[in-house]
Amino acid sequence: MSDLANGILVHHTSLGFGKVVAVEATAVHVFFPESEKRFAVKLRWPMARPFLKTEGLERDSWLEGLSSFSLDPGTGRYALAQNWLSHDQAVAEFLARCPAGFADGEPAASAGPRSGRASRWRAAHAGWLELLGGGRGEALLADGNVAELVRRALKVERLVAPIAGALDEGALREAFADPHATSLFFEALFGLLSVPSPARARFEKLFAATPAVGVAPGAAWAVATLFPFLADPGRHMLLRPKSMRGAAERLGCDLRYEPAPNWTTYSALRAFAGKLLQRLRPMGARDLIDVEAFLHAIATKRPPTARREEPHGVRSRPVAARGAGPARADRGRPRAQARRAG
Repeated sequence: MSDLANGILVHHTSLGFGKVVAVEATAVHVFFPESEKRFAVKLRWPMARPFLKTEGLERDSWLEGLSSFSLDPGTGRYALAQNWLSHDQAVAEFLARCPAGFADGEPAASAGPRSGRASRWRAAHAGWLELLGGGRGEALLADGNVAELVRRALKVERLVAPIAGALDEGALREAFADPHATSLFFEALFGLLSVPSPARARFEKLFAATPAVGVAPGAAWAVATLFPFLADPGRHMLLRPKSMRGAAERLGCDLRYEPAPNWTTYSALRAFAGKLLQRLRPMGARDLIDVEAFLHAIATKRPPTARREEPHGVRSRPVAARGAGPARADRGRPRAQARRAG
C-alpha cells in the first residue's frame, strides 16, 4: 500500500474517481463523489489493488479540497457531515432560495432595503472605493488624521449594516476607540492591500492588530476580514464564523477554524472560496461577493424532509459533473454496487 496515502486521488475501474481519506493495514477508505453518498467506501486490501489506478489522473481541486471526513462510530466508515451537500445539490438549494441566481441586475448605487445580498455588498464595496480607496485612506493615515479615517470607516460600516449577519452593530465604533491601536490596524490593513498578492506575513500583521484595537472576540474575524473583502472582493474573502463554518461543513471542507484570526484558518477559507468561485462562474458568479452570497444561502441545515441515506451502495443514475464541464455520465464508465469494490 506504499503508493496510497491520505489525500491522493485514485480511479477505480467500477466506482470511478475518488479520494483516499484513510489507510489501514488491511483496508483503504475512498470517497467516490459520483455515488452521491457522504460515506467513503471501505475497500479490502490487497484484493482491491488491481481495481485502483493512481498514475496519470487529472487534478480535481474540488475533490482534493474535501477535507472534513471523520470516522462514523456506528458504521465504521469515514464520512462527511450528516448535512453534506454535493455541489449540484448546493446549487439547487441556492437557486431555490435565490431564483435569480447571481443575476440580480441591480447596480450598486441603487441597492436598497429589498435588494439582493450581493447588490448590498457591491454598494458597500463602492462606498469603500469612494471613501477610502484610491490612496485616500493611506493619505489620511500618513497625515495622522486617524479621526477622519475612523469617520469614513464608520460610514462604510453603515452601508454594511443592512446585510444580515455581516457585522455586529457598533463593532467598529467600539474597536476604534483607541487612536494609537487604530492607527496600527489601518497601517496593517493598507500594507496588505498595497500588493497584488500579499504574503502570509501581511495577513498575520493584520490579524495581530485586530484584537489590539479592543474588538469583541466574537467580532474579531468579521472586523479583520471585512475591509480587505470590501476593498478587493476579487481576491479577499470575508469570514463570518457561524455561516462560513456551517456552509463549509455542508460542502465538505474543514476550515481548521480557531476563534482568533489566524493564517491557517484564513488560508483554508481562501482556497475553499477560490475553488468554489471557479465552479460557480458558469452560473454567472463574478467574484467572492457572489461566493459569500452563495455560502450564506446554504449555511443552514437541510430541511427535515430531505432523503435519508445509507452508508452502502452506489446510486446508478448519472449525476452532473463536478465543475463547469460536461456531465461525467458521458464518459461511459460502468457503475457497480459498492460490494464489488473488494
